[in-house]
Amino acid sequence: MPLYDFECLRCQRQFEAFLKMRETPAALTCPECGAGNPRKLVTAFQTNAWSSFLDDMERRVNPQKFK
Repeated sequence: MPLYDFECLRCQRQFEAFLKMRETPAALTCPECGAGNPRKLVTAFQTNAWSSFLDDMERRVNPQKFK
């Protein structure tokens, strides 16, 4: 389950919550004031896809390095 960042529209507190891919944040409540329907924040995420791609290209260009 991915971890998402939210902001309460009433008290502006930011908090994190685990949501399944098909779940909506409408059922979440603010842990500070209890208000519902928080705003989902845009956050950065990390993946290893780019480094895997670079390693694969390096293997193709310079195969002796990976023996």
